Amino acid sequence: MRKLLLTCFFALTLLPLVAGLCYALAYSLGLAGALQTGFTAQHWQAVLGSEAVWVSLALSLLIALVVVAVSTLLALTTVLAFHRELGASRLRFGVYWPLAVPPIVAAFWGFQLLGNSGLLARLASSIGLIGGPEEFAPLINDPWQIGIVIVLTMATFPFFTVVLFQFYQSEQVPQLLQIAQSLGASGRQRMWRVAVPVLLQKLRPLMVLYGVFLFGAYEVPLLLGNQSTRMISMLIAQKFRRFDLFELPQAYAITVLYAAVVLAVLIGLRPGRQTSGRLS
Repeated sequence: MRKLLLTCFFALTLLPLVAGLCYALAYSLGLAGALQTGFTAQHWQAVLGSEAVWVSLALSLLIALVVVAVSTLLALTTVLAFHRELGASRLRFGVYWPLAVPPIVAAFWGFQLLGNSGLLARLASSIGLIGGPEEFAPLINDPWQIGIVIVLTMATFPFFTVVLFQFYQSEQVPQLLQIAQSLGASGRQRMWRVAVPVLLQKLRPLMVLYGVFLFGAYEVPLLLGNQSTRMISMLIAQKFRRFDLFELPQAYAITVLYAAVVLAVLIGLRPGRQTSGRLS
């Protein structure tokens, strides 16, 4: 019965994904689709030789790394500094409620908060920090993608906090800190050599998976991102939306390239590989 359930699970999840990637690969090589002309590598040559594709991949990877790193730092600080308060119902509700906000709603909220006519600009203008809302530093569609990083971090940080707080309790971190204190460890040593390594070790798989999710984020970059330098999800969507049918093979090629990068990251950072590397 268990094997049957696993077979059904993989048939409903993995099989459609593999079939879609195979079709995308065939389309990019001229072996399928409306532009089927026989095997050709010209679309892949155009994609691999395009600076915009590699810039989009690098930008997406950089944003994912920054958001995961900042969110992890904020979550660790919150859990270690306010673990008692997180047990209270009011503060716990304040941490949980952002998890119910869809990405598109978070993007609209970020637009209303960070824009030149947003709440922060009006607040800074009202207290005299700037002469007017139009002088507010551009955080929407800016070349450094600061608005995207802020909104994605504010959406990721509560989730990491909830998970780390559960690990803080399940791994009995308070008891470990008491043992370290009884052995003569200082406060800094207890923090950096006991609590932080234990929590990061448990959070690492989630950091990788959520980093992959952020790598392909779409709604927030759609509303807040710079149109001249786009994340990889926006570049793929732009290729698919164009009326030029000759752009479709390149769109499929970029999709396959994106999937290959994600698969390589997952394989390279899987927990079993890290464990075997330490043992060797």
